[in-house]
Parts: sequence; structure tokens; C-alpha cells
Amino acid sequence: MGVRGDSELETGISPKPLVTQKQFTDIKANVAQSSAPTGPRFTRSQLETHAGGRISELFGPAFEAQDGYTLQVRMPQPPLLLADRVLGIEGEAGRLGTGRIWTETDVGADAWYLHHGRMPGGVMIEAGQADLMLVSWQGIDAHNRGERVYRLLGCELTYHGDLPRVGETLRFDIRLDGHAAQGDVRLMFFHYDCDNGGRAQLSVRKGQAGFFTAQELAESAGCLWSPESQAIVPDPRLDAPTVATVPASLSRQQLEAFAAGDTAAAFGEGFELARTHTRSPSIHAGRMLLLDRITALSADGGPWGRGYLRAELDVHPQQWFFDGHFKNDPCMPGTLMFEACLQAMAVYLAACGYTLKRDAWRFQPVPELAYQLQCRGQVIPSSKCLVTEVFVEERIEGPTPTLYADLLCTVDGLKAFHARRVALELVPDWPLESDPEAGRDDRGRAVAVVDGFAFDQRAVLACALGKPSTAFGPMYRRFDGPMRVARLPSPPYLFISRIAEVHGPIGMMKAGARVVAEYDLPEAVWYLDDNGSRTMPFAVLLEAALQPCGWLSSYVGSALTVDSELGFRNLDGEGEVLAELHGGEGILRTEVELTDVSASAGMIIESFAVRCWLGEREVYRLRTVFGFFPPEALANQAGLPKQAAQAELLAREGDALIDLDAAPPAFFASTRPRLPGPMLRMIDRIEGWWPEAGAAGLGQLRAVKDIDPGEWFFKAHFFQDPVQPGSLGLEAMLQALQAAALLRQLDAGIADPRFECIGLGQTHRWKYRGQVLPHNRRVHTTLELTAIEREAVGVLLRADASLWVDGMRIYEAQGLSLRIVPGEA
Repeated sequence: MGVRGDSELETGISPKPLVTQKQFTDIKANVAQSSAPTGPRFTRSQLETHAGGRISELFGPAFEAQDGYTLQVRMPQPPLLLADRVLGIEGEAGRLGTGRIWTETDVGADAWYLHHGRMPGGVMIEAGQADLMLVSWQGIDAHNRGERVYRLLGCELTYHGDLPRVGETLRFDIRLDGHAAQGDVRLMFFHYDCDNGGRAQLSVRKGQAGFFTAQELAESAGCLWSPESQAIVPDPRLDAPTVATVPASLSRQQLEAFAAGDTAAAFGEGFELARTHTRSPSIHAGRMLLLDRITALSADGGPWGRGYLRAELDVHPQQWFFDGHFKNDPCMPGTLMFEACLQAMAVYLAACGYTLKRDAWRFQPVPELAYQLQCRGQVIPSSKCLVTEVFVEERIEGPTPTLYADLLCTVDGLKAFHARRVALELVPDWPLESDPEAGRDDRGRAVAVVDGFAFDQRAVLACALGKPSTAFGPMYRRFDGPMRVARLPSPPYLFISRIAEVHGPIGMMKAGARVVAEYDLPEAVWYLDDNGSRTMPFAVLLEAALQPCGWLSSYVGSALTVDSELGFRNLDGEGEVLAELHGGEGILRTEVELTDVSASAGMIIESFAVRCWLGEREVYRLRTVFGFFPPEALANQAGLPKQAAQAELLAREGDALIDLDAAPPAFFASTRPRLPGPMLRMIDRIEGWWPEAGAAGLGQLRAVKDIDPGEWFFKAHFFQDPVQPGSLGLEAMLQALQAAALLRQLDAGIADPRFECIGLGQTHRWKYRGQVLPHNRRVHTTLELTAIEREAVGVLLRADASLWVDGMRIYEAQGLSLRIVPGEA
């Protein structure tokens, strides 16, 4: 490329400098960091003219002679034209020397490069591209005479803070520090600063570019770097992968799965937990996926024995980046080579299993570190293969997973790009952050405001999927990082629309605090469609009653009273449903009071009184207990005691096998009460029905559900803490009771029969002492009928039930009741 070795990086090919190296350094040290833009301004359409039209239309008649050159120094064409406007140019037109240009780039919601609402690290560097326009303004083409093209040689770059996000505007202050020449070959030296709304975003120093003929480019010796000669950290941190097997290679199909957020499909066995993710950490998809295959991947391989990855991208003339970069001079931007390297590093971290317990986190270059980038080759339409290699120097599992590595890109055997000790980290993120419009409709209803903080729909949604401080204000900022915090379920299992009232001081964990939550009953919603009749299922009503308890626990600051993570779980309850609910009936108001709090040994137990209302009609009243527990306590739960008769019912050889997934008419006929549809149904098969068994001789039933880590409820309950809702365990018991009623044909003689959501006016009790997690295999529901009572217009059933996970009894319900009544609700 006209520059023969890394030792010549600063000055190129022994040039006669127009600005000496000392002057270059002094300029960078002494020029003021900010001043108001001056000189000519240019719009986006004018920038597009510079990229593809007659440059004299922008710069004036003095540039007309240059319009005849086939090769000119130009801004990239769309889509790689990233500057949206030029705010000013400082320097004399047509005269090479020092200069300055100011540009802005808007990060729009429809920008083609966005990944989860943010600008990728390589693309952000490319946005500082207006050094091209500045040197064009200075008349470089009058010297190049259509024979030379621009190529970046290297720079030192430092990221500051998080990557830019939608709605932000980047301002670049680009300074051309000088030129150097030897014969017709010219080099330029530059640096720039990028700020974002007043904060530093990116700094580029020691920027160097040159203008070369095709022959000079073809004769480049490439980067002289080799891993064998590189001095590396002598005592590295090399944390082990968290999966048993790191995949040794990946196909394009697997990479596309990873880019689409399907980590389990990408990496295979051992990565099943990723199926619970709301939004798996991923890399760019589509044309911005700059890797076609991974041909080598190892946790302890490579020349340093610390880990290695090798990727390939097939190059062909139709690659999208050739179209706009540049006119009559198609080449892949070096910034996209760097982006390919960042993608390869992200693949490496994910392949080590580091994303599995970090739902919705995202990859970004570690800020405040200076990275040295060297470019000594090019990818052009005649190139065949771009090889990207990652040489691992250090690997850190947490709390913020980080990879330190040297990066090397080789084009058809030529070392074209090298970056020394680049660091990529996996940082916390939240799905709500990339959707700024979500949760903005409170339907004109008043919301609770405490110390100026509104607990509106957006704040409620943030309690499920957003930053904890967005849900509860500054006191929860300590959880805006790696540490997890108790959450509300997320849609479609979130049944709070807003907080209407709250009484009691925020952040003070003591009895007496109260909250009123509202839930707008939708006309059409999945649970009405899935239920056997169009009434709210008991599980949904129970969640609408319990979720405000969880919210109130967070409001009083329960999680703030200890320094470690705590999981939030329901323990038991007793309640009575007084009325059924239908779609579109209005607003369900849930009143909750925290009645008791006790804390011991890192655990917190809280009791609540709950009443639910639809207008003046009381719908549900209950008392319930929740607990906050450290992860190790949840992991070591022993379950509920099991009596010999209960264990025998679980182990008894089945006398029937009814596949409910096949929708047998006896359980799904339109003329009979029906079991729910597949989303709400929590039993897959009936393994046994013994119609005369049990103490009352009324029958016993056993049903089973196979656990799939990809179940919708693991994604919804909870974000970063997947566990099956206890309410769905109780729903499984009710569905088993429904199945027993249908097997006994208790609907016979009832006009247009249907099931109530649960026995109205009847007390029900439940107890939880375990949990259903994604790694579990099977859940059994066992049920014993205790009473069948014929009523004036229907029939009432009572039962006791247990729920078992992989043989452990974890839930029980006593006095569970159900009615078959006439008439469609």
C-alpha cells in the first residue's frame, strides 16, 4: 500500500513533512477542544452530491477541472454516507494545509445500521468520515490527478460511555493536522472528537491516511504483526467457559440464528437456558452480519494457548458495501473489518456460555481504553475471502464478561488489518430501553406521584422489562447494572396498567403501606380466546391480585435492605372469588396492604391483604404471603412433605393415556364445557383416571406436562429469573379437576354447560415450597375428588391437589372447587 512496515506507521514512506511530527503533536496538545463552527455549511443532499455528483457544484468553478477525473476523493454514497450535515469548514479552499470540519449524524429510529436501538461500534467510527470532504475541499484531487485513491492507514481510537442510541445526535469535530509528501505520494494526519449531547462519545488520535495508485496498493506488504512476536500479559485472567462444550465451528445458518437471537439453535446442546430469554444478546443480522462461518473456535487453543477463533467471509462483487464506498473505487471500509472483528469477539463470548444468564445484555467495546488500529490491505470486488482471527489474551466471565484479544484480518493471504488488545464487554441492557414509545398510554387516568416520580404505565412496564430506576426512581439505581432485582411479570402475563394510588413512604419497609393498582380489562386478549369460556381464567385473576403485592414490596425498598440478589416468590394464600370477569367490562382495581414484615438470615417474609373490585362489585378477596430469598435458598428447597398415599398416586401405574394435544372431543367439543387452548392449558396428557379411588370414593386423576425451556411463561415470568408462575400450577390443578368432571360426565343435563373459572363463593387455599425451572423435565398434577354436590342450576366439585416437579412435591391446594353452570358467559 506504499507503506512497507509497522515501524513506518507514523510517517509513512520517509516523507518530506509539511508539518513535522513535533508540530503534529503540539497541534493536538494545544488546539482548543471546542469552538463554534465557522465557514461554509452543507446539507445532506449536498453531501450526496459530493459522494456521487459534480464536486464543483459544491465547491465552485475552481474545482471544475477535477470533475473530469474518474477517481476523486469523495464521501461514501448511501447507505455508508453517515454524515447528515456539515456545520462548517475551517481552512482555505484549494490549498492543502491544516483544517477543520464539523459534522452531525442523527441516530434515527429507521437507521439501517441499528442493533437493538444502538449504533454499532464500527459504524460509529465510520460516521467520522468527513476528513474526506475536508481534504477534498483543500484540493487533494488537483495533486492526485485522478490517479490515486484514499486509504486509511491507522489510528488510535477510544470509546467513551455507551454506544449511541435512537434519538441522539453525534457531533464530529475533525481536524486535519497536516500533510506529508514524497514525490506524488501524499499522507495526511488527522484526529477527531465526537460528542453526544454534551458528553464525549469517541476520540480518534494519530489518524493517518494516504493516497495511492492501484499498483502501490497491489504491492502492499501488509501488516508485519505476528502473534508469535507479540508481548502479552504474563499473568492473564482466563475464566473457564460456563458450558460443558464450546462449539468448535459454526455455519452461516448457525451464525444467522445467533444474530436472530436464537442462541440455543446457534450453539446447540448446553445452551437451552437461552430459550427463556426475552431478548438474547446477539450480533447484527442481515447484510451487517460480516461472518459467513466460524472454522475454528477454542477456549484454550491458538498460538498463545488462551483461546482462538477464526472466521471467514466470502467476498464477491455484489457485496453491499462496494456500492457506496466509494464511487468508481469500490472497497470495504476498514471500519467494517473492525466491525467483523467485534462480531467475532461477541460470538466467542457467547460460545463460552457467558450470555446464558444475561438476558437482554448487549455487546460493546470497553470504553476509556485506547485501541491501536493498523490498515495495510484492502478488500475489493476481486478479493475472494476475508479471514478474521481473534487471539485471546484474557477472558473474564463476570460480573461483566469481557474479552481482551488481538484482532487480525487477512485478505487472500495478505494481513490487511490488525488491532492490538481490543476489549469487548457484555453489559446490562433492558428491552424497554430500545422501545421508547412503549407504555405511554394511561388513557387519561390519574396515576400516583411520589416525590415527583409518576408510577404510570411506563414505570410499571419498567418494573418488568426496564431499568429498575425507571420503575422506582433514583433509589433503585444500584440495580441498573449486573445485579438482578425482583420484577413484575412481563407481557403477556402482566396485569397492571398503572398505579392509581400509593400510601406510605417510598423506600421504608414496614407494615401499613398500601397501593391501588388498576388493570384495564381488554375486549380481546389471548386468555379470553384460550379459555374454555370467555371469562378471565383463575390464574389471570390471581396474578392481577398478586402482582400489586410484588410491586408494593419493591416500592417499600425490600430488596434494598440487603447487599445481595434476592428472588421473590409467593409462599401461600387463602382466598375467595366472588364474581367472574369478562372482556371489556372496565377497570379492575386491586387494593393491597402490607400487613406484616419480618427479616432474618438474609430472607424477608411479607404478608398482604388483597381486595379486587370492578366498580362497586367486589370480585376477589385474599390473604397471601411472599418471601425474598437468596439464590442458594431457592436452589435448595426440599419441597412439601409427602404422605404415603400421595406418593403412591404419583407412582401408580397409569390405566389410561389421553393425549390432550390431540384435542379429543370428550374434552374440547363445542357442546360441552371445554379445556383451555394450548397457551393456557397446563396439562399435556392424562396418565390415569381411577373413578372410584380416594377416601370419598369419587375418583383420583393424574396428569402430566412436559417442560420445555422455550415455554412462553419462562420468558414472561420473570425477566432474567425464569420460573413457572405458581398461578399456572394452580391452573393445572383446576384443569385436572375440569378433566375429572368431563370424565364423570357431570355436565349431562345442564343446558349449554360451561366451567366457572373457580368455585365462586368458596374458600381455596394453596401452598408453594418449590419451583418449576427451565431445566426441569416433567410436572405431574395429582388430584383427589373430595365432594360432588348437585345444586339448583349446576354441580359443584371439590378436590385436594398436588403438583410435582421431577418427583418432588412442591405445590398443594386444599378445598379447590369448580362449578359446571348453564349458559355461555
